[in-house]
Amino acid sequence: MHGESTTRRILPVVSNVARDADPTHPTGLWLSELPDARDVFAAKGWNQRIVSPAGGQTPLEPRALKWPLLDASAKAWRDDPARIALLEDTASPEQIDPSGFDAIYFTGGHAVMWDFPD
Repeated sequence: MHGESTTRRILPVVSNVARDADPTHPTGLWLSELPDARDVFAAKGWNQRIVSPAGGQTPLEPRALKWPLLDASAKAWRDDPARIALLEDTASPEQIDPSGFDAIYFTGGHAVMWDFPD
């Protein structure tokens, strides 16, 4: 491994689902699931690229954006236009070469139950 890059790459996977089976029930990424992990990966020097099952916009779970569920890292993410922009245009799986990544991190929340099984 002498002379090879030691930079690790991780692929965080987020949801594209904005509504669950009940069309009156909005859902989406439980925001703290991404920045909490992303901060840990960044501290370790890992490069990250966000992907979602359909690519494009990732909706945010409204309940996760309110006190007491909105933690400091999620609040910082929500309040940063550059970070929010990362969720407005996520890569799709077809745009990703999985061999270029060392790990995949699947975020949690309610929405992922609808699009991650596929």
